[in-house]
Amino acid sequence: MNKTSLSSLYRRLTATATPAPEADDLAANLAASPAGSKLAAMLRELRTDSEALAFGVARVQRGTAKQVAPARRHASVMRWTTAMAATFVAAIGVFALRQPHTTPATPATHTVARADRIFSDYELSQPKAPAKADELFRGSFNG
Repeated sequence: MNKTSLSSLYRRLTATATPAPEADDLAANLAASPAGSKLAAMLRELRTDSEALAFGVARVQRGTAKQVAPARRHASVMRWTTAMAATFVAAIGVFALRQPHTTPATPATHTVARADRIFSDYELSQPKAPAKADELFRGSFNG
């Protein structure tokens, strides 16, 4: 009982197994009871509908089997496209890594950039010259 062999367990369980009853025997046992006879009559009535349904399902499955090929073809195209894109990215990466890296040369003398006059307060920091007087309405106007 404590053997861990799978083959001995299989032999032991199949040696005592009883064979499955035939379908005709099951139908006879089912029809013998009052509830079983009603069930058997209902199954006989539904047999034609069941066969028609099985035929319709088989026809639909045959129709969808033809539609699988384009979907499979699309998956194949997408797989190849993805593989080509990945190869392209890998090639660019290898190319970028293989290029010599040079640092830009710095000038020998350190120069300080002049202050930007556009965004500075240069005009505000200069002393203001006195404004020239308006001469248009003065008596010296000769126009």
